[in-house]
Amino acid sequence: MKRILDQLARSGLLWDDRMVAAIFAGNPPPIEDIVLAVVLGVMDAEIMVRNDATSTWNERRIARQCLAVAFLSAIASANEREIAR
Repeated sequence: MKRILDQLARSGLLWDDRMVAAIFAGNPPPIEDIVLAVVLGVMDAEIMVRNDATSTWNERRIARQCLAVAFLSAIASANEREIAR
């Protein structure tokens, strides 16, 4: 998990610099905060591609698929935490 969070912090997907700094310091924020930040970033990217008149249908489909994967991952993460309780 530490490697995944480290790569996520370096990826630029997290828009909150405090979150990135906390991950680098070895004190990651709650997984819910990380998932929310990633989902919001993917939503932003999908909207930008969808509204770009020069984007192709394939680019729009890929952006839509990434959005779906982000939401499914968030749901799976939430379900996993509920099961652990």
